[in-house]
Amino acid sequence: MPLSELQGIALRSSDFAVRLEAMAFNPDRRTWTNDAGASMRGVRRADGQWLVRFAEGHPQAWAELACIGAADVRAGLVTNRPGDQSAVHDAALREANFLPGRYEQLWRIPVAGLPKVTFDTPHDFVPVDELDLEAVARLDNAIRADIPGTENWHGTAADLQETLDDPEFDSALYLVARHVETGSLDGLIRVWNRAPAPRLGCIGVTRRWRRTRLAAALIRAVGVTLRERRVEEITTETDQLNTHSYAMAAHHGGIKSGTLVEWTRLS
Repeated sequence: MPLSELQGIALRSSDFAVRLEAMAFNPDRRTWTNDAGASMRGVRRADGQWLVRFAEGHPQAWAELACIGAADVRAGLVTNRPGDQSAVHDAALREANFLPGRYEQLWRIPVAGLPKVTFDTPHDFVPVDELDLEAVARLDNAIRADIPGTENWHGTAADLQETLDDPEFDSALYLVARHVETGSLDGLIRVWNRAPAPRLGCIGVTRRWRRTRLAAALIRAVGVTLRERRVEEITTETDQLNTHSYAMAAHHGGIKSGTLVEWTRLS
């Protein structure tokens, strides 16, 4: 879910007072604030780490806020930053005990470059909200296990349901490949209906269906909807260690648009 949607508790450095009613509402979302009014927001990921976002205008407070947040959740903190961030922000992260880890390539992919031909595959493509979410969560975890950076992902049906409540969720753009004979779930594609351009969040198939046309067929299915809506391009990101995803984006006419760095706080 996007950090722009985060809401949560306020935790002040002076007394660590917690708005318990907000925590009870959603314990996996937090907002921490210091005495000067600078804040940091966070959401617990399915791998147990907390993805946090700092206020851009207060880098001098990042180290303090990171300490407050880490003491509260007692878990690892990670944050995503543009690869070309300023030296001031770079220094602030290092002072807060963060180090750069994963690097992702950002892409703009023209919808015109998505497949138009039909691929033969023994699957129906079903909107995710028409399926058993426990089964979809197992599929999602299996796919993520082989994606660099998400190897420890353990999402649940409840986690999945929360993403379906996101205003950017669009059932026509979140499809699951279901085998017509066995009923097995063998792949999925999810595109978030963001503005100004939709974002491809994941395209993946199970190991048995790699090196087949299933992934291409999923991309084509979403492409048909995007072209009907006159969408011109989508965005996505690929881990720089994931050569297959990198090649897929380039093959479909992807244009590099920057880099994203995941910083991890040392405990």
